[in-house]
Amino acid sequence: METPEPPQIPGYRIERILGKGATATVYLAIQESLDRRVALKILSAQLVKDPAFNKRFIKEGKTVARLAHPHIVTVYDTGSHQAVFYIAMEYLECGSLKERIKAGLTPEAALQVLGQIAQALGYAHRQHCIHRDLKPANILFRDAETAVLSDFGIAKNLEDKTQLTAAGWRIGTPNYMSPEQAMGKPVDARSDLYSLGILFYEMLTGTRPYKGADAFETALLHVKAPVPILPEPLKHFQPVLDRLLAKDPSTRFASAEELIQALQPVRVPEAGASQPGVERSRRWLLATLLAIVTGLLIYRFWPLVLSTAGQ
Repeated sequence: METPEPPQIPGYRIERILGKGATATVYLAIQESLDRRVALKILSAQLVKDPAFNKRFIKEGKTVARLAHPHIVTVYDTGSHQAVFYIAMEYLECGSLKERIKAGLTPEAALQVLGQIAQALGYAHRQHCIHRDLKPANILFRDAETAVLSDFGIAKNLEDKTQLTAAGWRIGTPNYMSPEQAMGKPVDARSDLYSLGILFYEMLTGTRPYKGADAFETALLHVKAPVPILPEPLKHFQPVLDRLLAKDPSTRFASAEELIQALQPVRVPEAGASQPGVERSRRWLLATLLAIVTGLLIYRFWPLVLSTAGQ
């Protein structure tokens, strides 16, 4: 099967495909005016004829261009040429969170990514932008330590009353969808925080908490299944997870800033470090052993002490 020729866009030299989704293909390209590598996202040719997709694609470029934050992908340019709609953005070459979860993350790394993406969401939410599609493939890395939120293709500007999606229509990825999003209800910042909670669980355990036989069953689990319980070594993260994954949005963290504040006292125990209860038990045992040894020494040498004193 022949690979189709990449589209031609003035000012850009396309080198290769980076990834392909249902609605767009992302290419590695050179922005010739600045001689820099960029990720060039191009709307699928099959969707170009649909005005709603065209509007949403253009809206994505404009939305992200307004979000200047170190943990949000940077957009350089957006436009169209001969019915080819494109967004040029920074090329993030250190892989995705999806790949890192597959390879295995330490709790420290999971906590770091959680904090960085919470910062990105907090900033986006303050600009009245709800992402609505958090998932591992949409979190990329600028370098080994810096997570970056990308793909605002179905983001919602709460100040924009334009309706590009049919009312009540579920939009997003079922594996990471909040209960209210799964039911087609209005969403706000707390919906993104729920999705972030699902990501956090997956980063810690390597698996998603809710896995149905199909998309409908998975969405239903998000609505009705209880909050998952972390394994014993990770139980110190459970209070944060409980708040993130609360079924009722009113009992979740009210904002990303509140989540970040709640993360401040959370620390990953060092390897081999004792829990407080275990440490108390060890101190009690040591004191008991010292008392026993002292008693034995007194019993053994007391007659000698008495005889010496009587001389």
